[in-house]
This record gives sequence, structure tokens and C-alpha cells, in this order.
Amino acid sequence: MTYSKNWEDRKMNNNTMKHDLPSPKLSVVVIAFNNELYVEEALESLHEQTFDDMEVVVVNDKSTDRTGELIDRFIADKPKFKAVHLEVNSGGCSTPRNTGIAHTTGQYVMFLDGDDWYTIDACEKMVAAIERTDSDFVGGQVIRTNNYEIWYHRQIYNTERTNINIREFSMMLFDSLSVNKIYKRSFLDKNKLRFPEGIHYEDVVFTGKAYFLADSFSIIPEPVYYWRVVENADVKSITNRRHEFDNFKNRIVAHRLFDQFLRDNGDILYQANKNNKFLRHDLKLYTNDYLEFDEEYKSKFHALIYEYMHEVMDAYAFIRLPEKERIMYYLLYIGDKEGFQDYISYKNGLPTSVPRIYAEGGSYYFKTFMEGNLHEKFLRVEDLEFTISIHDLELTNDTFSFNGQSSMESIENSEVYYFWTLKNRQTKALVYSKAGADGRTVFSLRDVTPGNYYLFLHVSHQGTLHRILVKKPVIEHLPNIRVKDSSLSKQFFVNNKNSFAIKVLPLRKKDQARWLLHRGKIADPNNPGILEKTFSGYAKKFFKKLSLRPNWVLFESHMGKQYSDSPKYIYEEMLKTHPNYKFIWSFENPDAVELPGKAIKVKRKSLKHFYYLIRSKFWVDNQGIAHLVRKKKDQVYVQTWHGTPLKRMGYDQKKLPSAEELAKLKVQTNAWNYFVSPNPYSTEIFRRAFRYVGEIIESGYPRNDILITQPQDVVKKVRNHFRIPEGKKVTLFAPTFRDWDPNSFQKTLRDIQTLSKSVNENSVVLLRLHYLLSSRISNQDLPPNIINASTYQDISELYLISDNLVTDYSSVMFDYALLKRPIILYTYDLEEYLSRRGTYFDLVKKAPGPVCGDIEEVVFYLNNSQSLNEYNEALNRFSSEFGSIEDGQASRKVISRVFD
Repeated sequence: MTYSKNWEDRKMNNNTMKHDLPSPKLSVVVIAFNNELYVEEALESLHEQTFDDMEVVVVNDKSTDRTGELIDRFIADKPKFKAVHLEVNSGGCSTPRNTGIAHTTGQYVMFLDGDDWYTIDACEKMVAAIERTDSDFVGGQVIRTNNYEIWYHRQIYNTERTNINIREFSMMLFDSLSVNKIYKRSFLDKNKLRFPEGIHYEDVVFTGKAYFLADSFSIIPEPVYYWRVVENADVKSITNRRHEFDNFKNRIVAHRLFDQFLRDNGDILYQANKNNKFLRHDLKLYTNDYLEFDEEYKSKFHALIYEYMHEVMDAYAFIRLPEKERIMYYLLYIGDKEGFQDYISYKNGLPTSVPRIYAEGGSYYFKTFMEGNLHEKFLRVEDLEFTISIHDLELTNDTFSFNGQSSMESIENSEVYYFWTLKNRQTKALVYSKAGADGRTVFSLRDVTPGNYYLFLHVSHQGTLHRILVKKPVIEHLPNIRVKDSSLSKQFFVNNKNSFAIKVLPLRKKDQARWLLHRGKIADPNNPGILEKTFSGYAKKFFKKLSLRPNWVLFESHMGKQYSDSPKYIYEEMLKTHPNYKFIWSFENPDAVELPGKAIKVKRKSLKHFYYLIRSKFWVDNQGIAHLVRKKKDQVYVQTWHGTPLKRMGYDQKKLPSAEELAKLKVQTNAWNYFVSPNPYSTEIFRRAFRYVGEIIESGYPRNDILITQPQDVVKKVRNHFRIPEGKKVTLFAPTFRDWDPNSFQKTLRDIQTLSKSVNENSVVLLRLHYLLSSRISNQDLPPNIINASTYQDISELYLISDNLVTDYSSVMFDYALLKRPIILYTYDLEEYLSRRGTYFDLVKKAPGPVCGDIEEVVFYLNNSQSLNEYNEALNRFSSEFGSIEDGQASRKVISRVFD
């Protein structure tokens, strides 16, 4: 072992060293082996740290390139750095790190690999955190340079966690890295905690032991470490050598050492938590690469994983895993090598050796030929694989035809019947295919009416019908064809979701108008028809001559779709305090709504509606009605808005709205006399985003009064409405609307199937879709423990009976937080949402509960109240910040300011 001259010059007896060079607060151990391309960058990141009281020990593991030379050159004029050059390569990370620890003198220790680097203030943040918390060690965020974000990092590092223990936050086991942490040197020495030498994946053992040996550790939600991932390097790192069987073998060795420690340390109760991490992360890396392994590797892999699984787990370790992992790992567990290989092929769209999918009682399963009575419990298949190929498309005035092949993967074809349909999106009319010459699929277009006809493949198997919407990628070549006759044009069409259709349009303007009229376009509030416009014009001219009625108040909520929100609660309070007023409510469907009191109900955008709009002194709504008629000078418009802003609005949006949209917004904001705000945070945003200069009533939201008072008669009414008995746990699932994806509710339908099978048997789920989507599932058959509450008028009443909330970016989180009940954020498309809409604050950092990237994580928290309760502090902070002025009196405050 040799040392750098820089360090040799500093060697002296202990007494002199203590006098002249006191021990630094922090020691950083850097290990390097053949890192000539990156080691200087790693060292530079330490040299530029904002923290000064530190030493750096660089251990060169007998590099064969210029790494050692570069290290010595870099540290030559830097007294804080010293180098140790090992005379024999250790073959791993443990010996260099242990050597580095032995040559450090600091109170705290951190580790850096020679091809990675720190953020510029990493050391300052980590030292501050460990001194503030007095934890045995502290962890910080890792940033991977290939932009691949690991889902569990979001769950672990989404908030600061102070003085926690692994037994209360077992998810921390997913982070087995040592390099993103700072350790008390006394903690390492007291427990004789060093890296196990002679193995790879040493972090699994070292970090795992640290978790269970620590009295407490802490987490800061701050980036501290950059992990360089070079996927196509000529010489791959240890973690990237999964094509070598010894790599897998070494990982199992490391896990066995950790398993032994759990047994010896009396923590065998946490074996299941540790197994979950192994399955969802470590083993998944190898099953992802399985098709690239040779036969020798595969044989060894199956033998070793079978042996290891049966040492530490039983079949129920897989029961709550996502479908693909559940099936794969169960097949490995029962030793079905052929079945496992077929399933890997199946999920990758490759042929299986024998048909593996079979149906039983309307459900599908993956077949194993091994003996056992638990197979159907673990091998159920929800997401079936279908293959579709379409080519040689032809279109004439009379017919549409193509050659197509389709198959239901890994199933006996004799059991399956296929047929095709075209469905008119506007009229719902169906056109069925016929078999043409040479097996071509042919549709007659002679009697079609205008609309977009989408192509569907129907697969009938043993009484179950699967309907698959055809997408452009399955079409080999899509020609640009348009044909027309005397009345209609027909052409191939692909919508913004990549779905293929035949667009049929009238050619004559008279026919276009008639088609719009008869297809219900008049009833569309955003696209009034010709007759509606004509009658409204005459009505407005006449009604404008009539005087205002000073005690008339017109209410509307969500463009007439509901009796709900702040307008409802202002109205119900005015029934008690202003009995001499006349109240009018506008609805899309007045007959479907029952109102307390003697309010007049009118159909939105009807002549009666325009009459009351023009004559009422007061307007109260939560969206925007000023574009319907020109507001008179003496009319008073109270805008209560419909949520605390998370996503960017108005002039704050990432992409500025069009000139037309901004003009419409200006019409609205110029009409508002009062704007109701729930808190100071919202007030500031509303003024800027809407460029609103009028009066803001910062009162809290009237709709939230009920959440403060929590009337038990309402709780009883809602439970009775949905026939939910007392004692039944209720989860409210309320995803928001994605304006770029009107079919997002289809994913929601898939997710509720997962929830239905996963929640406790004494639980029900209330599904509440956004009001713009509520009609989309009215005819859907839902499982018995899923209740469709999408058409229930007032979501605030649903809050009262719900024990927890699952939502995404919806403002419901701000209101529900007032109840101090658990909130789970299901943000499977977080990056897309942020890129498209943008948010006013970092949702992950401020979240009132766990932020989940997939439905399986949601299920985990729903079924693990202890893990969910760990977010109580975050929930309380969130509620305090956004609900600080909610006192149950908001309705009275608004009425007092506007009407008294």
C-alpha cells in the first residue's frame, strides 16, 4: 500500500497532529478503479463544495489506466485531499471503502464513487441535517444521469423524515445505496459496521445492517448525489453485468448475508419487507433481461432462484404484486422453468411452446403443468395479449376492405371467433363486416350516415367478448384516400389518440346544417345550433328592455351540471337569512334535481334562462356565465370559483391560451364584481393569473363550511343513499379531468377493477369522476364493492362519509384535508401532467400523503394504515397552509359583504 506525497508530508506524531491539524468534521471516502474519464470530475465536485471543514481520502484500487496519475496530479496542491494506492486490485468496492474509513479522522463519513459526483452543497446539507437531527445517519436524494427515475425514490424522498426507524418505515429498504448518506463515525465503530469484503453488492449488506442497527436515521428531500449511468460502456460496471451468471450469484450471496443478519439480530419479522424489495427491484432486473441469457445461464438461474426463494419466502410473497411480477415469480417459485419461459415470451409478444391461456368461469389464467392447488390464485390474467395486423386497405364509395390477421396469444385458435365492426362515434350506429374474396374483410358503406366510423376487432372466446379499438401502428401502410359521390365524402382518418376511422361528411352546406341539427349539436352548450342562436338573439333583444329585479338571485354550479359547490351553500344560507329574495337555479336537466326552498329551476340556455339572466340583480356561480349575455352595469356577479389552484391557470399557463380564449377570459373577469378566495395563497394567484383588479372576498370557500361543522344528519343521509352500513370503511376515488385525454376514464375503470380485488372485504370504494366525464360510465357494470358516485350532486357530502381519499391533481385534496383524514395521491402521469399543465408548487414535496406512480402502490397504502399514518404530519402541514381561514362561516361572510 502506498500513499501520496501530499499525505506523507502531513504525517507527524499524534500530539503534533492534534495541535496543528485538528480532526475535520467530515471525511469523504472516494474509491476509484479505471475511472480516468471521470475521476477528476468526481474530485472537482468535492473541491468546489460549499462546506469547508472536511478531508477527502481517495483510494485507488490498483487501476490499470491513468486513474492513479490523475488522482495524484489533482490533489498535489490541495491539502485537504490525500490518496491511498492499493498494491493489489480488490475486485470490488468493499476493500477500498474500508481502507478509506481506516484512514479518515472526521466525525462524520460519506462515500463517493470515482465516476459519480456530488451536488455543490451536498456536504453542507448532509452535515447540517445530521447535526440538526442527531441521527446515526442521514439519506439524501440520488439523481441518475440517464434520467431513469426509480418509483420508490419518489415515495422515500418526497418529504423530510426526522429520526425514524426502519421498523416504522420499512419502505426505506428499497434504498440500499451507501453513497447517498452521511454516517456518524461513532455509529460505524460502535457496531463494527464495515463493508463485507470478497463479495459484490456489498451495499445490500452494509446498508441493510445500518438500517436495523441505527437507533434512528433521517431523510432530507434534497438532491445530493449524481449517479453516472453509462449503459453502453466498453467495460460495464458491476451492476450492469447482468449477462454474467456470477453477477446474479453474487447478488444472491449478498442477500443471504442480509437474511442471516436479520435472523441473528432478532428482526426476522421484517423478512417479508426485505423480500418485497428483492422481488420488486433486484430480481426484476434479471427477469427483464432473461431473453438475452443463454441456456446454461438460464438453467443455473432457475436452480439458484428456486433454492433461494424457498429459503426465505412462501407463495404469498407474490399475492399483492403487479400482475406480471406475480405470475413470473410464482412460476419461478414452483420451479416451472418451461412455464416461466413461455410467460416471458407471452408478455413480450412472442409465441409460446404450447397454448397457455385458458378460461374458467369468465376469468383467464396462465396454465402450468405442475401439480398444486394454488395455481389459479396466483396465475390469473387480466391483461390479455392480442396481435393485430392490417394491410392492403381499399376505400370506394360503396365499400371499405382490407386484409387482416388477428390472434389471441397463447390460446387454442379453435376456441376463438373474430369479427370486425365500424362504429359511428356520433350516432353509435354499427356496420358489420363480411368475408370477401380471398379472405378479405369487407364493409358496405352504401347506407352510412355522416360521422366518424371507428374500426373495432371483436374476439369472442367461450362466451366472453373482447372489443379492441384498432390503432394506426397495426396498419402496415395507411394510404391517403378520399372518395366522394353526390352527397358524401369518405376518407381514412386517425384521431389524436392514434385510433383509425373512416370519416364520412356531407358535402352540401344544407345537409351539413341538417346533420348538425339532428345529431344533437344544438344541445351542446359549447356549440349552440342554428335555431338556438336565432331564438336567443331575438329573446335577448326583447329581455334587455325589461328592468332589473333587485331581489332576484340566479345561481349556477359547474355550467348547470350540479346542485353543489359554493353556490349551493350560499343559497341554502340565504334561504334562512334572506327569505324575501327570489332564487333561480339553472341546470342542464332541471327535472333531475331536487332543491330545498322555493327556487325556480330553469333549463340552461333556454329562453327562460336568458330571461332570468338578464333580469336578475345578482349572479352567483363557480365557473363563467358572462359570455351568455352581456352583463348590465347595475348587475352584481359573485364568482365563487371551483377550487384552490394547483395547476397553472389563465395567463400563468406554460402555453399561453389563444387570443380567442384570452378574449373570452377577459369578458369573464371584467364582469366579476366579487371573487371568493379560500386563502391568501389563492388570492395572490387569482389576481395574477386572471389579471383581476376587482374585490376579492378572502373568506374560505362556502362549500367547505360543511366540512367544519360536519352535520351528522347529512352523513346519515348520504350513507342511506348509497346503502352503506355503519362500520363499513369508505374510500373516495376522485381523479380529475385531463383535457388532453378525454378517455382517461378508461384507465380509471381498469384501476377500480384492481381496487375491487385488493381492498379489505369490509371496505367500499366510491368512484367520483370529474363532472365532465360522469356520464361516460353511467352504463358500466361495476364490481359490488365499487359504487359509482359520479352523478351524486355534491362531492362535499361524499367527503363526510369517506375514511380516506385517493385523488391526483384535483383541488379536492385541499378541501378534504380540512377533515384531517388520509389522502393518497395517484399520479401515474406526473411528468406528462407537469409538462402539459404545470403546477404552482412542487406537489411531491408538499403532498398531504404518499405520491403513488401506479395502482399497486395505492393498494399498498390502502391496506397498510401504519404506513399511511406516517404522512399525518405532512397532512397537518398541508391543511394548515391551505385551510388557515376556514371556520365554517364562509357563506355568512360572503352574504354579509354582497347582500347586506
